[in-house]
Amino acid sequence: MKLNLKKFLAICMTGFLFIASNINIIELVSVMAEENINSESETELETYTEGIFTYAYVDGGLALYACDTGTLAVNLPDETNGRRIVAILDGAFYGCTKLEYVEIGKYVKTIGESAFQNCSGLKAINIPDSVENIGRFAFASCTSLTSLKLPKNLTEIPEGLCYGCYGLQNLEFPDNLKTIGASAFYNCNLFDYSALPEGLQSIGDYAFAFCYAIDDAKMPSSIINIGSAAYYGCINITKFTVPKQIENLGTLTFLGCVNLAEYGVEDGNPTYTVKDGVLYKDNQETLYAYPCGKSDTSFTIPEGVITVYDAAFFSAPNLQEINFPSTLKYIGAGAFEYCTELKKIDLPEGIEILYENAFADCSSLTEVNLPESLKGMGNYVFYACESLKELTIPKNCKTIGEYAFGYTDGDEKDENNNPIPVKIADFKKHGAVDITGILFVIIAIIIFIAIIAVLMKLIRKTQMTKEEQKAIEEADIKEEDEKYVKILEDLEKDDENNK
Repeated sequence: MKLNLKKFLAICMTGFLFIASNINIIELVSVMAEENINSESETELETYTEGIFTYAYVDGGLALYACDTGTLAVNLPDETNGRRIVAILDGAFYGCTKLEYVEIGKYVKTIGESAFQNCSGLKAINIPDSVENIGRFAFASCTSLTSLKLPKNLTEIPEGLCYGCYGLQNLEFPDNLKTIGASAFYNCNLFDYSALPEGLQSIGDYAFAFCYAIDDAKMPSSIINIGSAAYYGCINITKFTVPKQIENLGTLTFLGCVNLAEYGVEDGNPTYTVKDGVLYKDNQETLYAYPCGKSDTSFTIPEGVITVYDAAFFSAPNLQEINFPSTLKYIGAGAFEYCTELKKIDLPEGIEILYENAFADCSSLTEVNLPESLKGMGNYVFYACESLKELTIPKNCKTIGEYAFGYTDGDEKDENNNPIPVKIADFKKHGAVDITGILFVIIAIIIFIAIIAVLMKLIRKTQMTKEEQKAIEEADIKEEDEKYVKILEDLEKDDENNK
């Protein structure tokens, strides 16, 4: 399926956001692998070398400890010196970039963490059904690997098993599989699984992220849990049906799936419902996900919806108009981010909070009307809305996040050291600086203080004895006399000077 330029740019930006907002997974994988290897090397194991292999003595026999990194092909024997080879230790083949083919012996039960990681030349590996456990990132970054058959006794695919194996096209899942770990097939560009086995219960975070070839994300009815961003950036998925046992679909499961045009829900699901291809939950009080590949240019959110979920409309490039219900109170983080064709936002009275990035990068947005009920806006809520030049903030809005409207004038500069302008040049904020109101308050305070002073003086006089009042009157008279005498003296001096 071909993408137009707009959708391609949206996907590129989606990938950028992922990199910007998460730990650098590639570096993390390498660091974890090195830590695994170092940890193993610190363990005191008795080893010996035989040919291209180094073995370690372990319970039940021998374990492959290391291999000559210049080897092109490995045919690991079943046993040696009368001992069975029962395991491949962590990092045993790590970084063997020349290795192309591996045959594993029939007694091996365990393949350790990062055992074949970064074997970039590995094209084929034969794993016997005796293997019951495979460690994390065991085949990560084996970029030449195109096909893999997992052993029938494997019940769990570990975290990052084939992370970054972008040449992988075919994989045979074991029938007894229960769990697919986080990032297990992350960035396996060519991987398009034919079917997930019935009995599978859990799919981890980012498990199939950026598997561009997947066009059918059909789930077995046994699925109970799907992790966050499990199908992030799978641009060729066109439809997804929520299995009946799913109660928690995960956050941003289909973020960046720009051709996903329709959601469905299996009968009997207790949490999710669908209407016109749009996914809802909580008895339709939450609009959970809008298929961003939907061709409609306008959409009316139904009455009764209280919350628009995080990233619900993320990168819906066709939407030009959104009609909001009177029941709406919350718009989640990134809910309308990268809706580049939205031109006007009229939020209803009753809405209370706009969370971070809610309308960020809506580049065509020219008009926003915010209701008096609005209490707060998160960070970056209208960030990079380059067409939005003026905004009136309601007086009840007490919280405005950092960079809510773009950059701070003069604080940031571009690559040419030029100041970056404020994205919204002159927004109006009621109650921020009201000069008339301030002057009125100051005058009122002065009058109040004067009244208090007069009242205190009157009260003081009513409480004085006649002697005290007479003494004060005499003091006042004396003070007035002294002032009069001083005036006469000044006049006499002036007359003398004139003469």
